[in-house]
Amino acid sequence: MSQRPATELLALRAGRAVTATAETSGTAVLGTVGPSFDLTARLEPRTAGTAGGLRLVTSAEGTEYLDIGLDPLTGELVVDREHASLDPRAHGGTYRVPAQTGDPVDFRLVVDRAVAELYLPSGRTLTLRFYPTGGAPWPIEVRAHGGGLGYTVEAWNLRPYAMRQADESGARPTLADVGPVHP
Repeated sequence: MSQRPATELLALRAGRAVTATAETSGTAVLGTVGPSFDLTARLEPRTAGTAGGLRLVTSAEGTEYLDIGLDPLTGELVVDREHASLDPRAHGGTYRVPAQTGDPVDFRLVVDRAVAELYLPSGRTLTLRFYPTGGAPWPIEVRAHGGGLGYTVEAWNLRPYAMRQADESGARPTLADVGPVHP
């Protein structure tokens, strides 16, 4: 079964928050996003054995972050939430999603405050909660280890969703702001 984000998300995109295409062998800060955003990424290891990926930093001191990276040995996309929340009640964990090996890895990430949904072109998905305690804006970084990592990243902040509702008289629908999902 193949899954992908609802096409209605495209209409919720506000101004583009991040646009970056380059290569790094260390850390590159790409820009910041709000707590609800839609991101597309392509990661291209330039040499065999290169690991790395994206980091979403959710605290001002940089100690709270969600990592999404490539495992060069298994060809998997790894989502690590071990440091994703400073709240002692939050659970950590590392999750792996098979990705294409030897090729660039493309994915889409949709975040709504504490919920992250990862989509791969193969139709594989991963949904998780990560309970950030820091306030927005959140920096997005690309990190590489063991060689160069090419990347293309675009991110859009998302506007709150407005649901159409009919009033009691059956007159024209009105808009009610249901806002983003909160943890």
